[in-house]
Amino acid sequence: MRAHGVTDFPDPSSSGGIQLPNNFDITSPAFRTARDTCFKLLPGHGGMPKASAAEIADARNSAQCMREHGVTNFPDPIVTTKPPYELNLNPADYSEVTAGGGLVIALPISINPQSPAFEKAGKICGFQR
Repeated sequence: MRAHGVTDFPDPSSSGGIQLPNNFDITSPAFRTARDTCFKLLPGHGGMPKASAAEIADARNSAQCMREHGVTNFPDPIVTTKPPYELNLNPADYSEVTAGGGLVIALPISINPQSPAFEKAGKICGFQR
């Protein structure tokens, strides 16, 4: 991506996921051109693997736990094999979008993932970004 004009594209995490910054413009011509060029290099050609029933249940339980521990508007996971950029999520509406294993968590802008309450709930509930 960087070699094709998206100079600020982040490195993947240790689990292989890529977390784009909140202000990252996935609608820019440079991003779209680089994405189309690099698409073939992604595992599954840009899609995500299908989540198992157990993984979906775990993610939903974690979301419920986050709500029970003070992050009241924490969303349920989006179950999809599409990469996040194909979900038409408006970046201005979300503080963070995390994807992996067929699940996407799109945190609304009203949630501050750096807040002490969020971090405390995340430790209790096993929610890792």
